[in-house]
Amino acid sequence: LILRSMFGLSDEALIQNAVSPTAQYKSSADITARVNGLGLLLDVDGNSKINPLSDGLLILRYLFGIRGTTLIDGVIATDATRNTISEIEAYLVKIAPNI
Repeated sequence: LILRSMFGLSDEALIQNAVSPTAQYKSSADITARVNGLGLLLDVDGNSKINPLSDGLLILRYLFGIRGTTLIDGVIATDATRNTISEIEAYLVKIAPNI
């Protein structure tokens, strides 16, 4: 849902086939508010921009259990302030400690 939101999807396109019937937050308005509330916390690479092809892919890869070089390969923005494996993994652990 975070990645969909980063790509600009909204309304039904944001949540279609992606929200569990037992989820606490189900509507696109609720999901959008939650994602927007995260603000620059989603800026994983630290360049002060939220980009689905860098920050979004880092988050997605991390959630899928990908670590090390494969986590960051080809997705770190050129103007990133966090650009090493250890910096990115440490940041992701901080924002998602139970993954």
